[in-house]
Amino acid sequence: MITDDPGTPGPGKWENNVAITFEHRSGETAYDLPAIDLNYGVGERIQLTLESAPVILKRSDHGPVGGFAGTEAALKWRFLDQDASGFDMSMFPRVIFNVLQSSVRRGIAEEGTRFQIPFQIARTFGPWHADAEFGPLASSVGRSEWLYGIVGGVDVAKSTMLMAELHGTSRMNFTRNILTVNFGLRHEFTKTRILIISMGHEIRSPDQPLALIGYFGMQLLY
Repeated sequence: MITDDPGTPGPGKWENNVAITFEHRSGETAYDLPAIDLNYGVGERIQLTLESAPVILKRSDHGPVGGFAGTEAALKWRFLDQDASGFDMSMFPRVIFNVLQSSVRRGIAEEGTRFQIPFQIARTFGPWHADAEFGPLASSVGRSEWLYGIVGGVDVAKSTMLMAELHGTSRMNFTRNILTVNFGLRHEFTKTRILIISMGHEIRSPDQPLALIGYFGMQLLY
């Protein structure tokens, strides 16, 4: 899902996600082939993250172009645990930068360097799961924004969870919201091989056509 959660892999463990994703708007479609999200646990509460993706962008008025999406480097710190505090809570500061400026010129990556300092909170109630995220997003180009999201999930079987999400961004005065509704499924084939799929659609976007988004990936734990 788009909203992050407070979970960390554990000391010396990896949680890697490899996925095919797409974002379709009227007249153009972008594909991440693949999106790669690498997460390494440092102790019980710290996670180091590196994420990027090669992208193919196809517009209706010309052929496909390729490049790299913005690269994300981040550190997650979970400072509260449900066992002791009744809920999990973390902060997940990150920087998103462009390795190739040609990707900006081609419309594949956003201009400038972006900084996020979101907080995540989660709690499990039997088969029910709830996650929320909120924090500022600043950029070296353009206005600062808020990002926020909430996810609800339910275990429909021992190894399968269904999820629903509302995720958004807005100006710092909470105007010009971009809102996305997203639905997903998480299925454990084994404890170390987990399928995650989702499909979503923007329901509000003041500056451009509404986007349809999709994610099909595997989470690999070791």
